[in-house]
Amino acid sequence: MLYRTFIFTSILGIILTACGGNKPAPDATDSSALLTPAQPDAGAHTPNGSYQGTLPCADCPGIDYQISLYDNNRYKILMVYRDRNQNRPVVDTGTWKIEQDSMVRITLSGQSKQTFLFEDGRLYQLNEHGQRITGALADNYILRPVSGGDPARLQQKAAEGIDFMAAGIHPAWSLEMDRQKTIFFRTVQGDSVRVPTSRPHPDTDTLQVYTAKTEKAEFILTIRNSACIDDVNGFMRPYAVEVQLKDSTYKGCGEYLR
Repeated sequence: MLYRTFIFTSILGIILTACGGNKPAPDATDSSALLTPAQPDAGAHTPNGSYQGTLPCADCPGIDYQISLYDNNRYKILMVYRDRNQNRPVVDTGTWKIEQDSMVRITLSGQSKQTFLFEDGRLYQLNEHGQRITGALADNYILRPVSGGDPARLQQKAAEGIDFMAAGIHPAWSLEMDRQKTIFFRTVQGDSVRVPTSRPHPDTDTLQVYTAKTEKAEFILTIRNSACIDDVNGFMRPYAVEVQLKDSTYKGCGEYLR
């Protein structure tokens, strides 16, 4: 089962309102890149947006599949093979284009092709002959729209030097990390801390733990390479995040920007 948490929905607005009006503090974490943009419009003529579904799998219970089609004709795919790989997502990026007004052609990183039909605001995976899949499992090859991250905003934050962003709720919190400088963490209650970014320990492909001492408590940031789902809108991110500060533990989802 995927790690799930209520995040990435109006978190920034909650934090800023709690801190007084519409004017954020000068060093406030801007997590708007991780908030919910408009999802694909069922009446839209272009498929730009994010879509999800659980595709059939020959040797596992299913593949949780999410694809985001960006305005610059780039895509990002996250796949999680259920009951395999300890919930670690497979991430693929590349290019896409639309053909014949409604055919979405994906060029995967290995140069293989994948084709979908864009219709009624959904993506229908096609077979190797470019035809709709029929039969009892036909509905399992449909990807439905889901709200997700704003790539333009993520690119902007990356240009500003931010390497990693995360957010969570109950209570609402947000985090930005510049691996060369600092980690900034903030909660809806007004608590905030900025600490130097130390070298993580352990530091593996699946787990990074950053620790720092503050005047009042120890700050611990744990990033796991484990698929994380926002229960509010269902959007999937590649990292499960946990922050420990004082006597509180905050859980959420995040992703590296560069």
